[in-house]
Amino acid sequence: MTKIPEETIEEIRSKTDIVDLVGEYVQLTKRGRNWFGLCPFHGENTPSFSVSEEKQIFHCFGCGAGGNAITFIMDIENSPFTEAISKLAGRVGIELEVSFSEASRSGRSNEHQQMIEAHTLAANFYSHLLLNTVEGEKALQYLEQRGFSREHIEKYGIGWSLDDREVLTQLLERKKFAMKEMELAGLCIMKNDGTGYFDRFRGRIMFPLHDDNGNVVAFSGRTLSDSKEEAKYLNSPETPIFEKSRLLYNFHNARLNVRKTGKVILFEGFMDTIAAERAGIMNSVAVMGTSLSDTHLTKMKRIASQLVICCDGDNAGWDAAKRFAVLSNQKGLDAKIALLPGKMDPDEYISTFGGESFAEKVIGNPHSYMSFIMAYYKRSKNLSHENDVLQYIHEVMEELAQKISPVERDLMIRQLTAETGVSPSALNEQLMKKVGKQAKQQKAMQPEGQAIPMAVSNRKMSSIERAERLLLCHLLNDGNLFDRIRDDHQELFFREEYAAIFIRLAGFYEKHGMPDFHRFAESLEDRELRKVVMDAAMLERDPDFAEQEIEDCIHHLKRQRINRRIEEMMHESKEAEKMNDYTRALELAREIIQLRKSLSAM
Repeated sequence: MTKIPEETIEEIRSKTDIVDLVGEYVQLTKRGRNWFGLCPFHGENTPSFSVSEEKQIFHCFGCGAGGNAITFIMDIENSPFTEAISKLAGRVGIELEVSFSEASRSGRSNEHQQMIEAHTLAANFYSHLLLNTVEGEKALQYLEQRGFSREHIEKYGIGWSLDDREVLTQLLERKKFAMKEMELAGLCIMKNDGTGYFDRFRGRIMFPLHDDNGNVVAFSGRTLSDSKEEAKYLNSPETPIFEKSRLLYNFHNARLNVRKTGKVILFEGFMDTIAAERAGIMNSVAVMGTSLSDTHLTKMKRIASQLVICCDGDNAGWDAAKRFAVLSNQKGLDAKIALLPGKMDPDEYISTFGGESFAEKVIGNPHSYMSFIMAYYKRSKNLSHENDVLQYIHEVMEELAQKISPVERDLMIRQLTAETGVSPSALNEQLMKKVGKQAKQQKAMQPEGQAIPMAVSNRKMSSIERAERLLLCHLLNDGNLFDRIRDDHQELFFREEYAAIFIRLAGFYEKHGMPDFHRFAESLEDRELRKVVMDAAMLERDPDFAEQEIEDCIHHLKRQRINRRIEEMMHESKEAEKMNDYTRALELAREIIQLRKSLSAM
C-alpha cells in the first residue's frame, strides 16, 4: 500500500470543515463561539458535545472523547486511519494513490471485509440480472408497474436473483471467497449432505440493505408469486455485519437531509421509504421489522430534533405506531404521528392520491402524542355505548396522568368532554385520583431508605491525574522536553494508558522529529488512547510559566511515587513481622526512613 505523504494528510485535514463533517452525524446548535450537540459516543439527554470551528476540534465534556476531523471519522465509523483519510480525501476532492478498498483491507477484520466485498459483488450481480438480462424482464416490468423509475431502481441498487440454486454460490467460488464465511454472511446455505452450498435467495426481487457507511451488508428479497406457501419477503439472517437492532434502512442516504431539516420520518418498512422518496420526501428511514431499538432511537436523536412516525393504517400499523411513539418519548425524542386513512400503507396512499398530498396532508400534518393516543383508543369504540365511554375515559386518563404539560392536559380534557359529554370538573377529579394513585405506586416501588436517583456530576480528578494530564499536554507540544524527560525520568506516569502513550510518543518523535498532536492521535489505533491524547492536547497552557508547570508536575509525580513505595514497604514490613522475619522488617524500616528523608529534602 502506498504511503500517504504528510503534506497530503495536512491538506486533507485543513480543507475539511469539522463543523460540516460532524454536523452530518450530530445535530449541532451554535452557542457563542462553539457548536453543541448530543455526543455520538455515549448516551445522553443534555448536549455536552462541543465542536470548535476556530480550532477545528471536537470535545465531549461527558465522556472525554475528543479529536479532529480525521479521528472523528476513525471513532464514529470504527475505521482505521487509512480508511478515514481516504473518505475525507474524496469529500474534499483530493485524489489519493491508495484506494478506499485498499484502505479498508488494511484496517478491517479480513473476515468482515470479505463479507462486505461479497455483498457488494452480489448486489452488482443482482442489479445486472434485473436491468440487462431476459431473465430479469418480468421483475423489471413488475417494478415499473409499481411506479419505480430506472433512476430509483439504480439508486437503491434493486436487483433480481435467478431461480437457480447455485448461480451466486458458483460466482463466489470463482472469485475465491471462503464459502464457510459466505454461509456465515448469510449469502448461501450448506446442503443437507454437507457436500456444498446453495444460494439463500432465489427468484426474488433483491433490495440491498446498507450500513451507516453505505456498505451493502444484507438483502431483503421479495417474491413475485402470490403463493401463500412462501413468505412474501425473505431477509438475510443476522450476521457479524448485519444486526436488525442497529440498522436503519436508508440512514446513509437520509442523514444529510435529516440534519438540514431537523426532522426524520420513520416508516415500518423499507418499501415505504422508497415510495416516500418518489413523493419527494428525502429524510426518511425504516426499521427492519416492527422492532424499534434503543440504538435506532439514539441514531435518530443525534441528528434530528423531531421524529415523525408513519405506519400502515391497519390495526398492526396503529399498534406499531403506538409502540414507536412510547419508546421515542421515553428516549426524549419529540415524536409526532402521521396517520393514514382506512387501512392504507404509504405506497397505496401515494399511488391513489399522489405524492404531493402525502407530503402535505399526511407527513406535513402529524398528530401530537396525546392526540394520537386519543385517536388510538377511540377507533375501536362506539361512544354511544356507556361501557365504551367509560373504558375510553379510563384509558385516556391513564396516559394523561403520566407526564404532559398542563396546557395539553387542558386541551385533552376539553376534547374528552366534547366527545363523551362528561363535564370537565368530573374528568379533572378522576384525573387527580389517577395522578395520586400513580404517585403512591411509584413510592411503594421505591425501596425504603433509598434516595431518588439524582444526576451525578463527573468524578473529580485526583492530583496525580491532573499532573499526568498537564505533563502530557506539554510533552505533546514540546519535543525537546520529551527528550529531556525520557532520559531523566523513565518511570514517571502512574496510569497504564499514560505509560503506553509515553512509549508510543517516543516512536513518533523518532520518526517525525517535530511535535504534532493531530498526527500523533491519528497514528494511534486504540480509541481510548486517542481520547487521552486529545483531552491532554486541548488543555490551556501558559507559555510564560511552562517550565514552572512542568517542574511542578514532575515534582508532584515523583513525590507520589515515593509515597506509594513507602506504603508498599510498610505493608511488606507488617507481613514480615507476622512471619517473625525481623531481619527483613528492620531492613524495610531503614529503607522507609531513607525514603521519608528524601521526601523532606525535595
